[in-house]
Amino acid sequence: MKKYIKKVPQYIWTLLGLIMGVLLGGFFPTELAFVGKGVSVFLNGFIAIVPLLIFFALSPAIASLVKKGKGGKLATYVVLWYVGTSIVAGLLGVIISSLLFDMAPSTGENSFADVISMFQMLNGEAGASMPLIAILIAVLAGLLAIKIQALDNFLQKVQNGISNSSSYLGYVMIPLVFFLGITLGIKSGARESLNYYLLMSLYTLGLCFLWWLLYIFIIVKWVAKQPLKKVIREYYLPTAVFAAGTCSSLATLPINMANIKKYGVDKDVADFVLPVGSIINLDTSALAYVAYAPFILTVIFDIQISWSILFMAWPAIVLFTIAAPGLPAGMGTALWSSTLFASMVGLTGEVRTEFIATWIALSGGIPDMIRTATNCTSDGFAAIFFNKYFGKENKNN
Repeated sequence: MKKYIKKVPQYIWTLLGLIMGVLLGGFFPTELAFVGKGVSVFLNGFIAIVPLLIFFALSPAIASLVKKGKGGKLATYVVLWYVGTSIVAGLLGVIISSLLFDMAPSTGENSFADVISMFQMLNGEAGASMPLIAILIAVLAGLLAIKIQALDNFLQKVQNGISNSSSYLGYVMIPLVFFLGITLGIKSGARESLNYYLLMSLYTLGLCFLWWLLYIFIIVKWVAKQPLKKVIREYYLPTAVFAAGTCSSLATLPINMANIKKYGVDKDVADFVLPVGSIINLDTSALAYVAYAPFILTVIFDIQISWSILFMAWPAIVLFTIAAPGLPAGMGTALWSSTLFASMVGLTGEVRTEFIATWIALSGGIPDMIRTATNCTSDGFAAIFFNKYFGKENKNN
């Protein structure tokens, strides 16, 4: 019996643990409320140290890449890639929602006054700006490490320690995701409108599946020329399940890095592409948060929205997703996006408050699981793509 149990892939046990946790949390939200509070405290504590993880993963990678003459090119291409994919994803959200919902082309008086105030919230959100600061400091440290051998040796030792410890994460991943599932079940089970929530989940699944198809067939198969079955089995499934359980790009970063290296992506490429992607690449969120507005406004509130409002909100949403940290539940981007759209369509008073609360409620839980899984694996797919041109096997090209 034990022999057959060991043959079952770890991500299957993780998925079963997640489903069991969601069911328990949904059926016993009051009795298991203490679990939700404990998981929340744990995640907040873990995310608080993630900037250190980003620093120690990114700085030696930068030093190594620059030594090999790849650093400048790779950094430029990666940032342009992430910004470009977010722009395309947001535009896709505009197009899809324009086709699905009855929207007029006319525009009213719209204001972007809230945009600046929303970005100012990055300073007030606990630790929200720290990952961005960690990237800047890591770049400086990586460049200094080229000249200071002692610093280079120290960064390499710490990074190797982090990489070696990733093999032990599998032992704690299953119970961790189980408890995360309980937390998600508690939140999802408290929804007053289950029908709308399930519809929102299906809508999110469709949006993310379309983006996944574009990435997996165009980027991974056609451009990077990778075998899809191997990519899905060895990288995508174990990473996506864990990401769905954490609902956080930052919390998933260690597992994401371990899985993509295990798949075969060069260490220097993975250590640069993934940490940067976990901060500035939430392309699926850009797609979803643009497309959510017509859904919530027209289906739930019976308020019409025009194409012009979507096009005006599109660049702002893209900027939000690039600047927002990968915190659980997507609270930052959900709050900023809903507030922006409420202002643009002229909602005031109780309707405005109800709209923002509904947006945040419907976009959390299962939809956030789907978005996070797609965001995190998109970073991995990008690493596979860049590995084709910057991996060790191509260093002589």
